[in-house]
Amino acid sequence: MKKKSFIAVWLLALAAIACALLVYENDLLWKVQEMNLFLNTPLYFKQQMVVSGGMLTYIGTFFTQFLYHPTVGVLLLCAWWLLLMGLVKRTFRVPDKWAALMLIPVALLLLTIVDMGYWVYMLKLRGHFFVSTIGCTAVMALLWCFRSLPAHYYLRTLLILVTAVAGYPLMGIYGLAAVLLMAVWSWRLCSRGTAIINTIVAVISIVAVPLLCYRYVYYETNLSNIYFTELPLYFLTEEYHQYYIPYYLLLLFFVIMAVVPWSRMQTAGVAPQKPVEVSVPHPMGKEKGKQQKNKQGKAGKKSLSDSRWYRWISAWGWSVCIVALLAVGVTHFWYKDSNFHRELRMQHCIDHLDWEGVVSEAAAQEEEPTRAIVMMKNLALWRLGRQSTEMYQFKNGSKISNAPFGVRMMQVIGMLIYYQYGKLNDCTRLATEMGVEYDWRTEYYKYLTRCAILDGDKPLARKYIHILKKTTYFSDWAAWAENLLNHPDQIAQDPEMEPITHMLHYPDELGSDNGFVEEYLMKHLAHTNNTDDPVFQEQCLLASMWMKDHELFWLQFGNYVRLHPNEKIPLYYQQAVYTFGVEDNRPDLDQMPFDPGVKTIYEQFSQEASKNDGRDINEARDWLYPLFGNTYFYEYYLMSDLPQY
Repeated sequence: MKKKSFIAVWLLALAAIACALLVYENDLLWKVQEMNLFLNTPLYFKQQMVVSGGMLTYIGTFFTQFLYHPTVGVLLLCAWWLLLMGLVKRTFRVPDKWAALMLIPVALLLLTIVDMGYWVYMLKLRGHFFVSTIGCTAVMALLWCFRSLPAHYYLRTLLILVTAVAGYPLMGIYGLAAVLLMAVWSWRLCSRGTAIINTIVAVISIVAVPLLCYRYVYYETNLSNIYFTELPLYFLTEEYHQYYIPYYLLLLFFVIMAVVPWSRMQTAGVAPQKPVEVSVPHPMGKEKGKQQKNKQGKAGKKSLSDSRWYRWISAWGWSVCIVALLAVGVTHFWYKDSNFHRELRMQHCIDHLDWEGVVSEAAAQEEEPTRAIVMMKNLALWRLGRQSTEMYQFKNGSKISNAPFGVRMMQVIGMLIYYQYGKLNDCTRLATEMGVEYDWRTEYYKYLTRCAILDGDKPLARKYIHILKKTTYFSDWAAWAENLLNHPDQIAQDPEMEPITHMLHYPDELGSDNGFVEEYLMKHLAHTNNTDDPVFQEQCLLASMWMKDHELFWLQFGNYVRLHPNEKIPLYYQQAVYTFGVEDNRPDLDQMPFDPGVKTIYEQFSQEASKNDGRDINEARDWLYPLFGNTYFYEYYLMSDLPQY
């Protein structure tokens, strides 16, 4: 391999990673920065330093904010990875031939990002997107210093102690990892006696320093977590150890790097120099010279080791194999759940008021959707004025989120739904609860600000706006919110808030949803009967159709007719009226002005449904969906027992 050509391999690999992140995980990058918070204030810095590893958190949140511009954030991440690879190679003096091995920690760090899935909503470690990368880079820098120190005067032993005392408060577990690797490396770099001393100092430091810090320095650290600060804690009601595997492998990689004698391999890999040939006249004359020439000719034929292909394979073969294996491994473990990514894309579209984008995502749905997808689709159709005519033309269902732990819709889009449907008290409650549980994020402050503005609570709104003004990228958003706060008359003309003003007709109370957002919202809407706002009342009618409560439906339908005199009843409402009328045996059903196809389709549905008596409900759904999936009849009779979560 030509000198420094390994850098080309690194750059190509990083370019491929960057493209994959920007193309396939653009919405995840957006969500990560929304769930991040970095404030340009001394107080914010002090708040991070109240726990061990606070400096690493501060730096991690600082870099995570640049994901606001995904390309900038990804390029910064790749720059950190390039620095990490360079430090690993230089620290352990790895030969150029094996430089592709430096991509292993990059692949593992990439997996901690792209395999977290729904943890993006629940991880409590701030700045986790960059923390692991920066922590590993700092560990390598410390190991480089360790190797560079002379072996005399116990300077390396002193560095182990200093790393533990200073590294743990600044970097948490990464400071302890550096101490551990120094102890392991001592057995190869130092004499046996020094290695024993270094190991003893390292073990005592790893055990004692976190305990002393817990006892005398920090007061916001859980005793059970003092050795794992700055490591994402994948714990809800139980520990999910599979998510720690990349971190175990990272530690194993660095231990192997410290144990393997790379410098000897580099020396052994140097090709012996060819002897210099000197031309000397042969004393035997021309005949002997001719024989000598023939021998030289035979010896001059190229051997296999001198061929171009052999040299190429020898130089690049290992690199190609390593890169290929890493690519296959990362692709295999990359979290590719379509519902998860569709939820993120829909949220991203809603954040930009791209309602057509939300509908397009719902139209592209092939498998059973989650309830979050269904609710965001209905929200978008409502905003576009097409809910009453198109809501059943899309996939329906209630697929459980693809995660080894329970995921509530409340955690995914709870605040979004409550805000968009005007449940300001519940949105504020949920944002506050999430902030206390998972720490404060930009997204939480934005929802709190919106709700305070619509509630007319100016002091509270100014408090949140003041916080957001201290961010790098959300000061413009804060200025928009402040303008609405100072000019309430503009709220009714604002594209985002105008539709929500029609939904502010709930009783001024705070309820408990027990984590079931959709059911809680639909019940409140269906039982509300004190408004003359047609927009709000139509949502009440749709909620009664969702609940399939006959009494509430007739009440809300009567209100709808009263508020829409001389208007044609939308098809889905006609189908609902006919369904409830048949079920209630209403004598005036035949006198109602239904479209010609409503009764016909209902009769066809009844005939086909009777053929499925005794069948499993899922089989009946599959059988009838192609024929009647776009009707309220299918919704009423076959989608009644969907699980709520």
